[in-house]
Amino acid sequence: MRAAVVFFLPALLLGLVIGVQWQTQSTRSPIASRYSADLAESATEMQHEQDRLKSQVADLRTQLDAIQRQTATLGSSSASLAKRIESLRDSSGLTAKSGSGVVVTLDDGRLSPSAPRRSIELAIVHSQDIADVFNAAWKAGALGIAVNGERITSATACVGSTIQVNGRLMSPPFVVSVLGQPDQLVRALSDAATLRDLKRRSELYGLRLSVDRAATVRLPAYTGTIPVHAATPLD
Repeated sequence: MRAAVVFFLPALLLGLVIGVQWQTQSTRSPIASRYSADLAESATEMQHEQDRLKSQVADLRTQLDAIQRQTATLGSSSASLAKRIESLRDSSGLTAKSGSGVVVTLDDGRLSPSAPRRSIELAIVHSQDIADVFNAAWKAGALGIAVNGERITSATACVGSTIQVNGRLMSPPFVVSVLGQPDQLVRALSDAATLRDLKRRSELYGLRLSVDRAATVRLPAYTGTIPVHAATPLD
C-alpha cells in the first residue's frame, strides 16, 4: 500500500503545482510562490523515495536470482524448473537485453507563448502519443522497448498530463529505444499510415518525431511492480 501511495502522489502533487501556476500566473504573490515551491519540493522528495523503493525491488530480485541458480544445482527437475523460470523472466521483460534496433525521439514543439492555446496543446507530447509509439513498434516486430530508461512490459502504465511511466515521472524529450530488426522497424514506422496523427502535428505544430537506426540498443530490466490477478501452476 505504501509503495502504491509513493507511485501516485508525485503525479498528483505535480498536477497541483501546474494548476496553481496556471491559474495564478498573473496575480502571483510571494506567499503563493512559496507554497508552489513547497509542493514541488514534496513531489521531488516523493520521486526520490520511489526511486529508492524500486532500487530495493531490483536488489531483492537479484537475490532471488541467486537463490534460483543455487536450487538449479540440486537435481535435474530443479534445473528444468529454473530454465523455465528464466525463459518466463526474459519474455516478461525482467532481464536486461541488448542488440540492434531503432530509437524514436519525441519532443515538444517550440511555439511562441502567444500562439493559440489549442496549437500549443497539439505541439505537446501526451501520454497517448507515447503509447501510440509503443503499439506501433510492437506491431512492427519489436522484441523489447524502453523509454527514458524504463522498460515497457504488459504491466506498464503510461498515464497523465504530467507523463508517468511505470510510476516514474518523465519530461521531454522522450527517447524510445526499440530492440528488433532495424530495417523492418524503420520501414514500418516511416509508413505514412503509421503514427499519422503524430506526423501531422509534427508538420503543422513543430512537435518533434524522429526515427533513427541504432547499432546497439540497451534495454534495462523492468523494476516495477507486477500485478498478478490469476496464476496457473507449472506442470
